Formats: sequence, C-alpha cells, structure tokens
Amino acid sequence: MVATDRPMDYLNDEFFEGLCQEEIDQLNDELCDDLLPAADRVKYHIDKKGQNFIDKEALTKWMEEAAVASQIGQDYIPYTPQAKGKKWVKPEEKKEKTVYDDEFDKLLAEAEGIGDANITDGEIDALAEILGANSLLGSVDMTSCSRPGNETGLRSPGFDVRANKEIEILDMDEINDIDVEATLHQIQENDSNLTHIIFNNVPLENEMVDNITSAMVDNTSVKTLEMCNCSITDESVEGFITMLKTNKTLESLSLETNKINGKKLRLIVQALEFNDTLKELRIANQYYTTGVGDEMAIAKALVDNQSVVKFSLNWKNGGARNSADRIIMRNNDVARKKRQGLS
Repeated sequence: MVATDRPMDYLNDEFFEGLCQEEIDQLNDELCDDLLPAADRVKYHIDKKGQNFIDKEALTKWMEEAAVASQIGQDYIPYTPQAKGKKWVKPEEKKEKTVYDDEFDKLLAEAEGIGDANITDGEIDALAEILGANSLLGSVDMTSCSRPGNETGLRSPGFDVRANKEIEILDMDEINDIDVEATLHQIQENDSNLTHIIFNNVPLENEMVDNITSAMVDNTSVKTLEMCNCSITDESVEGFITMLKTNKTLESLSLETNKINGKKLRLIVQALEFNDTLKELRIANQYYTTGVGDEMAIAKALVDNQSVVKFSLNWKNGGARNSADRIIMRNNDVARKKRQGLS
C-alpha cells in the first residue's frame, strides 16, 4: 500500500470492491463519522418484517366477550347507593324586625283596606320615597322623571315628604314666551329688576348666545340664568368661560340639554377656579356623551372652587362621581360655617 499524507486516502472504490460484506460491517463498526445521520451510525438493524395494523373493532369485541365470560372473584362487592353522613338542612334566616317593617305592614294593610281604585300615583310615589326606593335612581334629579312622555322610572310626587314642601314639576315641552331681544336689552342696561332669566326651550343662534354672555360680563343684577334646551353648541362656550371668570353676581347657571361636548364642559368647570360667587351649576343631559378622561378632569377642576354647592352631570365613571360628591359636600360644609359665622 502506498503511503500518503492523508491516512484515509486509500479508502476508495477499488478498496471496497475487494471486501466482503462481513469485512465491510467490521470496518463500519470501527469507523465513526459524526456527519452521518443517526440511522446510519447505529450498529443494530432489526430484520423483523412489519405486521398488519390492529383491528380495533375485533379487539373491542374480544374484550367484551372476555369480560362477559369472566367469573366474578370472591372479593367482589356489589355497589349499593347510600348516603353517608347527616343530611344538610338549610338553616333558617334570623331577620330582626325593625320599625320600618312595622310601618310597611301598617301601610300595606291600609292600602289593602282602601282598595286599589282609591290609591293615587302620588301616594304610591310618596310611599316609595319613604321606603327609600328613589335611591335606586342615579344622580339625575327626581323631577326629571316627571316630564311628559317619560314613562320609565319613578315619578316624582307633587309633595316632597322629606322636605315638607311642594315640588315644582318641570315641563320640557312648555312654550317659553320670553322676548329674547327685550331681555337682552335689559341685561345690557343692567336693569335692577331683572334678577332671574329663563331662556329654556328657546332655540338660540350662536350670535345671540354670544351677545347674552357678553352682556352678562358686566351685569350686576342677574343672579340666576337658565338656558336649558337652547341648542347651545361648542362655538359659544368661550363666552360662558369669560362670563364665569369676570361676573361676580351670578349665583346659578343651568346649561342642561344642549349640544356641548365633554372637552368644552371641562373648560367651563375649570373657569370656576376664578369664580367665588356661583353656587349652582347644571350641565347634565348633553347631546354628546362625556368621556372618562373629561369626567376625571371635571372632578379635579372642582377642587379649586369652594362656592358651588349644587352640581349636576350625567356621570359614567364612579370614581369621578365620588370625588365630585365629596367636593360638593365640602363646599356645603364651608357655606354652612359661613352662615353660622364660624369662619
């Protein structure tokens, strides 16, 4: 054999042609090439031929027959259903009877004695208010449920049992006969007899709304301004912001049921930082839905004001509503201390 630089060069075709199968297998066992696949490197190869697949149906049938033919052993115990332990009995609920239960039973007995035909809706609503059923409503006023055509929810009674006074039922379809031009002239002239203005249900153009807010900037007589359902849009909001920052006489402002979006409502509430005379602000029931971010900003803006004691908005976020409620309670407490001369 001729010596070469590489010891494996002699493994050529002529070399393997002179070997028998046994010598080739022996050589394969001695040589190991990691580049070969695992199936080629393995030394053991099975010579058994493949069999047919298992017949599942036949095997299942055989197992069933074998199970039926098998004999039961001596340790076999037949199953008998039986209940273990004591049977559970629901304990009786012990409910303490309160004074309200006695009043309810008494009122119910009186109602049954009177008969359904003699009970008015106002009496039923008054009973619901005594029992606290009106607490199921949201932050919207009870009087808003009494508007014509609204058949859902509780109707507010004509008499407030808790406050011991008559409730003024609002009519959103009532025709307002106010002379807008004449009223605007009175605002511009600062008429001392004009203290309460109601523009409700009167569609106003943006120009007219701007004229009203501009006149209210220097007015020192008007204390209440109601502009509900007047088709006020976002374009007229800047006038209200300027009015709230400069007017020091206005105590109540109602802008409910208009077309003001959440971002503009936020700017209106933020203007209260520069106002310490407004006591009531109503901006609920707008055409556009207020977002969660706007509600959180509105609640945060109320912190900087200590004069507003009544505030209405259709809250969607519970956290923002709770924050606003706490601020309004704080303002009411501040107003109470001022009335009593404690601060």
